[in-house]
Amino acid sequence: MKENLLQYIWKEKYYRYTELVTESGEELVVLDTGQWNKHQGPDFLDARIRLNGTLWAGNIEIHIKSSQWYQHNHADDPHYRNVILHVVWEDDDSLLSSHMPTLVLQHRVSSIMLDKYNKLMEQPHSIPCQDLLHLVNTETWDEWKQVLLQERLRRKASLLLSSLHDTKNSWEEATWWWIARHFGGPVNAAFFEQVARSISTRILARHRNNVIQLEALLLGQANLLQESNVDPYVQLLQREYFFLRNKYQLKNVHGHAQLLRMRPAGFPAIRLAQLAMLVKQSGRLHFNILEASSLTELEKLLEITANDFWHYHYTLEEPTPFQPKHLGKDMQQHLIINAIAPLVFAFGTKQQQPHFQQRSVKWMETMDPEHNSILRSWKNAGVSSLNAADSQSLTELRKCYCSAQRCLDCKIGQTIIK
Repeated sequence: MKENLLQYIWKEKYYRYTELVTESGEELVVLDTGQWNKHQGPDFLDARIRLNGTLWAGNIEIHIKSSQWYQHNHADDPHYRNVILHVVWEDDDSLLSSHMPTLVLQHRVSSIMLDKYNKLMEQPHSIPCQDLLHLVNTETWDEWKQVLLQERLRRKASLLLSSLHDTKNSWEEATWWWIARHFGGPVNAAFFEQVARSISTRILARHRNNVIQLEALLLGQANLLQESNVDPYVQLLQREYFFLRNKYQLKNVHGHAQLLRMRPAGFPAIRLAQLAMLVKQSGRLHFNILEASSLTELEKLLEITANDFWHYHYTLEEPTPFQPKHLGKDMQQHLIINAIAPLVFAFGTKQQQPHFQQRSVKWMETMDPEHNSILRSWKNAGVSSLNAADSQSLTELRKCYCSAQRCLDCKIGQTIIK
C-alpha cells in the first residue's frame, strides 16, 4: 500500500463505509471527507464526522501505519492539533489509537481495485494502462482531453509569463525569446533562447532592413562564425558581427548548438538564418502574431526562405547542391502549435481577454495532428488523434501523467481502477 493510494481511496470513498467503528470501539459516520491538502499540514482539511453521535469538524491525517504519527513528529506540530480522525491501513500502535480516533481501512477495500492499481504500477509500458483502455468510454476521453489541453496551455503560458517578468513586461522582448526558443527545436531550444536574450529587440529593430546584419548577429552570438572559414560570404558576416558586437557591447553566449540526430534542414545555422529572415519580414513579432486572426494569416507570416547563400549550404562550411531553404510545413505547424498558440493563450490570460485564449484553442482544433513517437505509441494502444488539440492533449498525458505514474490523478486511470 502507498500513502497516495490510501489518500485517494479516502477521498473517493472506495471502501465499505457502512457500520464504521474506530479502533477504540466508537461508532463512526463520515459526513464529509474534507478537502485534499497537498501542501503542509494534515492530508484532508475541513472534514466532518460523527463519533458516537457527536458531530466533529476538523482535519484528517492518513498514514500506512498508525506509528507514523510519531515518526513524522505530528504530536509536536501545531498544524496537527485539529486532527479529528487518524485513517490508517494498519494499526501498529494500540496505545495511540486508544486515545486518538483511528479508522483502519485494510479490510474494507476491494482486493480487485488494489489488483488493478498494482497492475498499472508494475506495467513496463510507456502507457501503463494500454491493455485496459477498452474499459474507458469516448465521453470520458473527450472530457479528459479538454482538461489536458487547458493544462498544457496554462503550463506553457506560465513559462512565457515568467520570461515576461524577466523583460519587465515587454511583450515584444518576451515574444522574441519565446519564438527563438522554438526555432531551436527540442535539441537546441535553451541555447537558441540564450542567443535571443543576448540580442535585444531594440538592436534587431535597428537592423531589420539588412538581413546580412541580422544573420551576423544571430550566427555570431551562436558561436558559428569561425575565423578560419575563407568563404567570402562568411568573412562578410564575420566583419559585420565584429563591428556590431563592439558597437553594442554584446556578451558572449556560452556553449554551442547541437547537431545530434538532426536532419540537415533543421541544422542550427539554417534555423538561425530563417529566424533572421522572420525578423526582417515581420518586424514587430508580438504585434503581428496578435493581428493574425486566422491560421491562413499565421501561415503567411511563417512563409520564410533563408537568404540566397543558404540555397547552396546547410552549414557555413561545405557547399551543397541547390535547395532553397524554405521553412517547411512541419516546422510551421510546430511553431504554431508549440509557440504561437501558447503565446496567444498567455496574452489572453495575462490581459484577461478570453477571446485570445479561445482563438488559440480553435487554431489547434482545426489543425492536423502531429506525428511523433509519443503519438505513435498512443495509436498503437488504440487511441488516435483527430487534430492538433488531440495530439497536444495526449502528449501532455504521456509526459505529465503516464511517465510519472500519476494514474490516480488521471481520469483514465481513475476510471480503470474503480
